[in-house]
Amino acid sequence: MWGSDIEDQILKFFQLHYSKMKKVRIIKIYFYLPNVDETILCCDGASRGNPGQAGYGFIVRFHTGEFVYAESGGLGILSNYIVEFIASISALEWALNNHKFKVILQTDSKACVVALKNNKIPLFLVARWQRVVSGLQSIIYRHVYREVNFSVDHFAKKGVYLPKGQIQTYNVRPTSLTHMEFPDQPYCRFE
Repeated sequence: MWGSDIEDQILKFFQLHYSKMKKVRIIKIYFYLPNVDETILCCDGASRGNPGQAGYGFIVRFHTGEFVYAESGGLGILSNYIVEFIASISALEWALNNHKFKVILQTDSKACVVALKNNKIPLFLVARWQRVVSGLQSIIYRHVYREVNFSVDHFAKKGVYLPKGQIQTYNVRPTSLTHMEFPDQPYCRFE
């Protein structure tokens, strides 16, 4: 339907009701790897319900794009907002413990990125946050759409099914992770 006068007359004649269609915009987005001396930490949280059974996941990658490490963790009953913070802080703790002092923290939670930049951390995570921030040389916060953060979603969803406190770690890329983001490939977002 193009919304012409003739079409409107036909619809009125047959007493048909219609609603206007929303135009879909396709946006190309890209995944970016870090610089040579940086490490990228892709983080995500997930829950079944809000609040609901929750888990987190993160993936560590180097400037070459290679898989370095991944982790999934079960968190019990939490809200989506809190789970995103726990995923981010857990990834930063891994970086600190593994002597990766220049990191890019990438998440699809814009609210989490804004809060981290402004040091608006949930009270029960402040001590962990301060320890991590004081030990790292630089943290770049990057909000991305989930279309270029999909591989970490795999690990976050695994975390949802883990009991509270249980963690699974991956030092090699698991066979269940069939796809990872690539820097020169466009991904599409529909708005």
